[in-house]
Amino acid sequence: MLSKLLKLRYFAIAIVVLFVASSCVEGSRKYKELQAQLDSLQGNYGSQKNQLDEVFATLNEVEAGLSAIREKENILTVESSREGYDMTQSQKERLQTDISVLQGAITQYKEKIEQLKKENKIKSVEFKKRLNAIQKELEEKSETIVKLQSEIQQKNLAIIKKDKQIDSLGRQVTDLQENISNLNTQGEQMKETIATQDRALYSAYYIIGTKDELVEAGVLTKGGLFRSSKVSYQGEKTAFIKIDYREISTINTNSPKAKVLSNHTKGTYTIENVDGEAIITISDPAGFWEQTKYLVIQVQ
Repeated sequence: MLSKLLKLRYFAIAIVVLFVASSCVEGSRKYKELQAQLDSLQGNYGSQKNQLDEVFATLNEVEAGLSAIREKENILTVESSREGYDMTQSQKERLQTDISVLQGAITQYKEKIEQLKKENKIKSVEFKKRLNAIQKELEEKSETIVKLQSEIQQKNLAIIKKDKQIDSLGRQVTDLQENISNLNTQGEQMKETIATQDRALYSAYYIIGTKDELVEAGVLTKGGLFRSSKVSYQGEKTAFIKIDYREISTINTNSPKAKVLSNHTKGTYTIENVDGEAIITISDPAGFWEQTKYLVIQVQ
């Protein structure tokens, strides 16, 4: 029991000594200086930590943006490679908008990297290499976007040029079609004129009848005691039958006897009786119809 009391007494004395010693140290000038330095270091550490957090937050933002730029660049490269005629106007406008947005993002990230380099908050050589690599890639992306934009502008100019050429060719085709239509119309008119002239040139007329019928039709005069009958071509033309003499080489008179009263060259035709019917055969059409295109045949 006495031993326990002694131990308790020594323990109490030790506590009192430590308390007195501690109070003396905390009250000394050197302790206060060390405490001030510690507080300063802790403050600087907190400030530097915040600065590092800001730097890496910016860096992470730029790298994430750069990754998005790479993906978007691939999409724009594919889209810009399409022919202009394969894209609608809204697609063309969206492509231009995407390129402008991409250019703005690249410019913004380049400014942030440049600011990080100027602030120089991290002295690490590797960190500076990382910044330089990012900056270089941003420069390359910027050049690629400018190149894409130039290619799109060139394609648009080419499309405008082609559109003008197509419009010009369209007008030429329209003019040609009108000319062809006019020529076709003129050709049809000429064909009709030639056909009319052809029919007129090769048209001939003939009439078959007894003497009385021919007189009544006005193509033969009655004659008299001292006057012979004469053929008149001033008679009623409706009494004649119109033919194309290139197509008619024989004329059936429907009578056993017939004679030609109109003036036609001898030797250009014959009159033969075939099965009791007088048949006129024209052997030389051009010569036969040369003197007159009106053939008057008298039958009995």
